[in-house]
Amino acid sequence: MWVSGEARGSQEDLILHPGARLLLGHWQAAKGERPAPARGDLDLRQLRRQAPWLFILEPAGGASSFTYRLAGTALCGFLRKEMTGADALDGWPRFERAAMARALGAVTARLQPAHFRIRFLTDRGQRIGADMLALPMTARDGHSVHVLGGLFPHGNPEIWSYDRLVPADLAGLRLFEGGGDALGARPPAQAPRKFRLISGGLDLP
Repeated sequence: MWVSGEARGSQEDLILHPGARLLLGHWQAAKGERPAPARGDLDLRQLRRQAPWLFILEPAGGASSFTYRLAGTALCGFLRKEMTGADALDGWPRFERAAMARALGAVTARLQPAHFRIRFLTDRGQRIGADMLALPMTARDGHSVHVLGGLFPHGNPEIWSYDRLVPADLAGLRLFEGGGDALGARPPAQAPRKFRLISGGLDLP
C-alpha cells in the first residue's frame, strides 16, 4: 500500500475515475483559500452525474468509527443496501478497518484530504475496484467537521449482476497536505504486495 503525499506526478495517474477528479475540483473551488469548505458552499447541482455516488460521514464514538450521515442512491444500489446511518467501515478486515479509520480521522481532525483505492468482492466471484475520495467539510453547526466523499467504481455498474457485495482489500491509501493540491502525486510504478506504513502518512499521533 502506498502512503505518502510528497511525490508529484499527474492527478490523472493517481485518481482513475473522472467522477473523483470532478468532485475534487469542485471541493477545491468551494473552499478557496480555506482548509475546508462549509457544507453550504457546495452546490451539488454542478455534480449532477456524480451526486448519486456521494456521501457524508460523521465521526461516531471518537475518531475510530464513522457513520453515513447521507448516502447517494447509486452508492446504496452498488453496495446493495441502504447506507444512511450505517457504519462506514462495516465488513472490512481488522487491519484495513484500522488504517481507513485513522485516515478518516486525519480528514476530520487535521483537515487532510484522503484518497483510497479499494476492492470489493461479489457473491458471484467478481472483483470490483473503486476510487474513494474523503474530503473535509465544515458541518452546518459551523464547528464539526464531516467527511464529504465519493465512491466511484471502475467499470460500468449496469453490467454487473450480483446480490451481495463485501469489502475485499485496501489496495492504496494516501493522505495529503495543502488542500489536496498534492493529489497530483504519482504512486510507485509497482505497488508492493505487502502493506507498508510510511511515517508521516498513517503514522498519526
